[in-house]
Amino acid sequence: MSDLDFDGLVCDLDGVIYRGDRVVEGAPEAVAALRARGVRIVFCTNNSRSTVAQYVEKFDRLGIPTSPEEILTSGTVTAEVLAERGAVGQVAMVVGGDGIRVPLVEAGLRVVEPAFDGAVDYVVVGLDLGFTYDAMRSSARVVRNGAALIATNGDVTFPAPEGLWPGAGAILASIEAASGARAEVMGKPHPPTMAAAARRLDGCERIAALGDRPDTDLAGGVARGWTTILVTSGVTAPEDVGSVQPRPDHVLPSIAALI
Repeated sequence: MSDLDFDGLVCDLDGVIYRGDRVVEGAPEAVAALRARGVRIVFCTNNSRSTVAQYVEKFDRLGIPTSPEEILTSGTVTAEVLAERGAVGQVAMVVGGDGIRVPLVEAGLRVVEPAFDGAVDYVVVGLDLGFTYDAMRSSARVVRNGAALIATNGDVTFPAPEGLWPGAGAILASIEAASGARAEVMGKPHPPTMAAAARRLDGCERIAALGDRPDTDLAGGVARGWTTILVTSGVTAPEDVGSVQPRPDHVLPSIAALI
């Protein structure tokens, strides 16, 4: 891979660094080698279930010491965007976990549960392993009443050790169907997250996007004009590489192959 030269890396997490709680073999060594080369890394995930602090703790457990500044989640991006739009003090009904709630509260929004019966400005949807019919009904109702529907990401699945699990996009689809609205999506490959990643790598001259999903990781990298690297350690199986769109610049079995 001597032709693969970059000084900034936007690196996906699920299916690239780990699957569930299991680290991808060789990932800690690959990250250490990249850092030794002077490559700046942004670990960028569409999964909004966990907070940045929780990701830092998980990375430590997996043998990859990481600073909060290196972690970018779709929940963080959502909070940054809403704050930039002047949403401080407004009400956000959250379908999701602390990975959404914590950054929204830190950004100055009032966060409420789907059972809330007052006025709501935003319904923010992410991965919620406890998602219920009542949550779908309540969130769809407030969207029909005028609340803006925001999605941290549209990933319909995510890789787990035993296969693919339903993702935030699957939950979002039910709320869109029930409300008749289309969500504004913040995560990869959409501009909010890609722009946030680029800001964190300001000064880098050659940026690469590394991930296991063509429709998010690769598409987001292509939109920014970055080199794209597809790994087959996650959602995309080796036998499917020939048909993926957009086409990656490089295909590797895992992040470990970078070194």
